[in-house]
Amino acid sequence: MVYGARNRTSAGETGRDAIVFAAADCFMQAGYDATSIDDVAARLNATKGRVYHYYRSKADLFFDVQRRGMEINLATLEPIALGPGDPLARLTAMCRSHLSVMMEYLNFQRVVMQGVEMHLAGATTPAQRRELARLMAERERYEGLFRKVLVEGRQAGLFAFANPSFASKAVLAVLNNPVLWFRRRDGDDAASRQAIIDEFTAFALNCVRAA
Repeated sequence: MVYGARNRTSAGETGRDAIVFAAADCFMQAGYDATSIDDVAARLNATKGRVYHYYRSKADLFFDVQRRGMEINLATLEPIALGPGDPLARLTAMCRSHLSVMMEYLNFQRVVMQGVEMHLAGATTPAQRRELARLMAERERYEGLFRKVLVEGRQAGLFAFANPSFASKAVLAVLNNPVLWFRRRDGDDAASRQAIIDEFTAFALNCVRAA
């Protein structure tokens, strides 16, 4: 599946896709608890019956938004991590692509973070915990792509760290930071986003680059 630059709900989206994009915006802005099916329907200028045609509950919709976010992330990074090139070149490309996706799909990334918080809090039903566990497994798979390239780079003498799990978490902590504060603003252009990508890629690589 190929994903383009999609920030907000578009008139061109129909059916389930339109609902998922609208829900991502709503959950990003108000959070899970404060968002209702009515809010999502209002975002679509539709009746809530349209939403219920595809989703039985708000929780089902919330999890589907997270699934879409992880699909976007994995579809973007997996070809780079498993592709050609030395580990430093691949890790650099992964960092840049990760940051680009974070800003391009900010709504989905914020909802993925909300899912992590819900998982850590444990305040969910057994069915929701099972779904969250599956989503956390996808996050682990994503982190594993970074860990794989980091280990390959350490073997090649390009990176220096003791614990691969800590190293991948440190790199992703840097790369995920813009999700906490980045906002789309009028006048936001490619140059300003590129500056963020350049700076945070450099910060992330400095976490693991061998002296």
